[in-house]
Amino acid sequence: MANLDIRIREADVADLELIVDFISQKSEFDGSKNLLAATADKLQQTLFFQPPLVRVLLAEVAGKAVGFAMFYSSYSSLLTQPCLWLDDLFVQAPMRGMGVGTALLKCLAQIAESTNCGRMEWTVNTANAPGIAFYEKQGARILENIRVCRIDGNAINLLAGK
Repeated sequence: MANLDIRIREADVADLELIVDFISQKSEFDGSKNLLAATADKLQQTLFFQPPLVRVLLAEVAGKAVGFAMFYSSYSSLLTQPCLWLDDLFVQAPMRGMGVGTALLKCLAQIAESTNCGRMEWTVNTANAPGIAFYEKQGARILENIRVCRIDGNAINLLAGK
């Protein structure tokens, strides 16, 4: 691992296009570019809403953003505590393995600790073996007995009775 000076900062409104670009890069990495609907306008409505629905951390090396983490608060009724849900974690390919992802996760853990979160959670594609190995190295347990359930688009309308 390189000895880089990695700076983690919270994104601000001037970073909207950069965040959309990172979301686009992540969607391509995940093989879901066809699902990408993110725009700077849509992101501004949720990211810089009061209170914000989601927050973004940017990882910078030599003043250049090389990765991001998008997260929000969730809640566990079992723990009766807030939790931190990591929606996206992405580091550009040339910077992987250099401590950027670890720095982002460490900052997220500090946020979780300071807000009394009972846990941090996220999903990882089962085909992303390097990602799984990275998360396990950070202390994450990959839960085999839990599956993501998703209702989106027209299915939401149908379930809502529309």
